[in-house]
This record gives sequence, C-alpha cells and structure tokens, in this order.
Amino acid sequence: MATERIAMGINLRKNKNSVSTAYGKYYPEVDTKKTLSLRGFAQHMVDHGSIYTRDIVEGVLLKITDCLPELVAQGVPVQLGSLGTFYPTAEVEKDGAVQNIAAMDGLNPNDVVKAIHIRFLPDSTKLDNLCGPQFKNRCTLEFRNIVDTIEVTVDGKKKKMQTLKPIATAIAEWKAAHGGGTNDNVNPNPNEGDGNGNPGGGGNDED
Repeated sequence: MATERIAMGINLRKNKNSVSTAYGKYYPEVDTKKTLSLRGFAQHMVDHGSIYTRDIVEGVLLKITDCLPELVAQGVPVQLGSLGTFYPTAEVEKDGAVQNIAAMDGLNPNDVVKAIHIRFLPDSTKLDNLCGPQFKNRCTLEFRNIVDTIEVTVDGKKKKMQTLKPIATAIAEWKAAHGGGTNDNVNPNPNEGDGNGNPGGGGNDED
C-alpha cells in the first residue's frame, strides 16, 4: 500500500528593496520546520524498519560526526553512498592572493587562508540524483504563507519578528479590495489551481 507523501511548504516573501529591479515581487522560500536532533533522526531511521535499536543507530551516527570532520580536515573527501560527498574548500583572506612565486618563499598558509569550509555535493548519478531540479521531483510542493519580517519593541528593546499570512487569506483580501478580481501573479495551489491555499501559523520570533 502506497504511503502518503508529506508536502513541503513553500512560502512567498516580498522584495522590499526599493532600488532593486525585483522590488514588489514575491519570491519562494521553503517553510522549514524545527530541526530534527541526531536522536530524533536515529529514531526516524528505526521507525523506517531498521533491524537495529535506536541506541545502536545513534551510536553509529555519533561516530560519523566525529570521523567525518577528522577526515575532511586532512583533505579527504568522504562519500556517503548515494547521499553525496563532503569535501573541504579554502576561503581566501581579503587581498590574500599570492602575487608571484617569489612571494611564496617563507609564506605561511594561515596568512592567505581565511577559513576552511566543509561543503556538501549531492549525488548526481542517474540512479540517485539529488541535485536541485532532480531532487525537486522527490518533493510534493504546496503554497502556504506570505512571510514578512517586522520590527517590534518589547520591553524597550527592538527585535525582529516573522509574521505569516495564509496565501488564501491574502488572495481573498486582494479580491475584496479589487472588486472580486483575480491575481494572475499568485497561484495558491500549484497542483489544483483552485484558489485554496493551506492555513498557516502565527508569528515566530527571529532572535
């Protein structure tokens, strides 16, 4: 029996940069949920039919978090099967480019390398392609909210807060203000196109 695919929510955020050519337009961003802990991820794996108990799965994952950075720190890329490859890259200090061969004599790498980053390259083979456009095919997308960030004052301190308005509500308000017209720029449901978006939640602090 097929299992239901849980949809990935897509929010829209308005460009408020008045000097941008995209000013006033809405751009998509993923409606991310609370980050799953390593223990939660281990339990998820167990719930998916693992023959191992959660403590064993969690122990293996903990070992990965120790060993993977150790190997990458030695310049060794690590491929985790069909998931992808973790590898290091160097970030150059500002004006840190070495001018010529003569300048290399006695040079300390720390003087030109600002940081070392751990990068992740998704698998791109035909069988398990996790690159952007192909990974999208694994997702079921649905529009949810219009996202805005506002500044409020709480106990005398200014802080930023994120607000969410269901797209269906925004469209209904727009229609009411424009005599029941339609807005061709926003489709609340990419699959059905019936003008029924999903309700969203309240505001979330962005400390």
